[in-house]
Amino acid sequence: MKVESAINLQGMVFTIGTTPNEIMFKKGEQFKDEMANTLQVTVDGKDMMLAQARRIEMHDKLDNWIDGVEE
Repeated sequence: MKVESAINLQGMVFTIGTTPNEIMFKKGEQFKDEMANTLQVTVDGKDMMLAQARRIEMHDKLDNWIDGVEE
């Protein structure tokens, strides 16, 4: 299983594990705080809140897994 994690300075935000047949999302102790984080960031030239960037990151992982894209 390929495992990737998002971490902030206070701890684990989430972990995503994938195989060709499975996907696993696991919330970390910082998940709730990170999903409410209003800090402004720039991702791919777009300004957004950090919470939105994290959501996009998780959705992209799911979309890639559904499409069978190996990252």
